[in-house]
Amino acid sequence: MTHSYPLYVAIRAQCFCCQSLQPFTFTSPTDQVVCAACLHHLSAEKAERRDAEHIRLWVGQYADQQENHRQFAEKSAVADAAQQSVIDGLAAQVAELRSVVAGESDRAKSAGVRALLESDLVRRAERKTELAHRQLDWAMAVLWQVGQLHHAVEGAPLACVCGRNTATCAEGRALDPQRQAVLDWERKNLVLLRAASRHALPDDHPEVQKRRA
Repeated sequence: MTHSYPLYVAIRAQCFCCQSLQPFTFTSPTDQVVCAACLHHLSAEKAERRDAEHIRLWVGQYADQQENHRQFAEKSAVADAAQQSVIDGLAAQVAELRSVVAGESDRAKSAGVRALLESDLVRRAERKTELAHRQLDWAMAVLWQVGQLHHAVEGAPLACVCGRNTATCAEGRALDPQRQAVLDWERKNLVLLRAASRHALPDDHPEVQKRRA
């Protein structure tokens, strides 16, 4: 009788004799799918011994399964208890929050929850402020880069570096009201750069490139 199991690979297959999953490494499709414990069961006169050994095998496997199930049930019970404790705590907080919102809780009981709410509000405000600063830094960096492309030539105030007259350079005229703000922003970030602190100067800024060289 042939089998369809892969060859030269350690697998677990169902023994034709005891019907339990056993380790095998087949080297031929004609190898017997009979585990080592059942090899001596193949002759008809050993049927009684075969059945007795099979019963012992199955009883042992059943006992192992029962023990594994018991251990799993114990671990699950511990995990469930821990989860329930967390759920109960969160439910209590939700109930207290509702009381605070409804104005039905006294000041002493709600102090802890109010502190949590205030702390959360502060964190949210700090995140919004940080995001606003980053957006402002990004906008100022863009304006700085535009300013490098459109500003009066040194010694020739009527000529823009882009080649046009400063009076006809639309980009330069649009940037003029913000040039001082961009200059102040650049100075502030140069101080941060020289102090090795986080700054918002673009990568093509001369001072940034000089420090990378």
